[in-house]
Amino acid sequence: MNHIYSFEEFVNEAKVTVKRKYTDIYPSKQVDQRGPIREKVLSFVKENGTVSYEDMMEFMKSMNEETGGTTSRKWLTKNPQYFRITEKDGKKTYKLSSLGEKVHRAIQQLNNI
Repeated sequence: MNHIYSFEEFVNEAKVTVKRKYTDIYPSKQVDQRGPIREKVLSFVKENGTVSYEDMMEFMKSMNEETGGTTSRKWLTKNPQYFRITEKDGKKTYKLSSLGEKVHRAIQQLNNI
């Protein structure tokens, strides 16, 4: 059976919905399926549970060496919605927020298909 896609479905096929729309005031939230840096960082934090700032920076450096690219701290400052950042005795720690958990779960499900 052929399914005819609307233009909107075609344009949004690379997006994953992580929050449903309830009303116009609370629209749905979507993220791109493919985000290699986001996937690696979220997986790293998920595997370790809670990650210190120093461990996060070491992971970013190793990821730069692995990929040959340059991922900076700017990624963390631009994407705080994925983390619950706490500071205790002057030390920052990162843990996945509920949105970070949802995005990680959705991407993992897509990768397993």
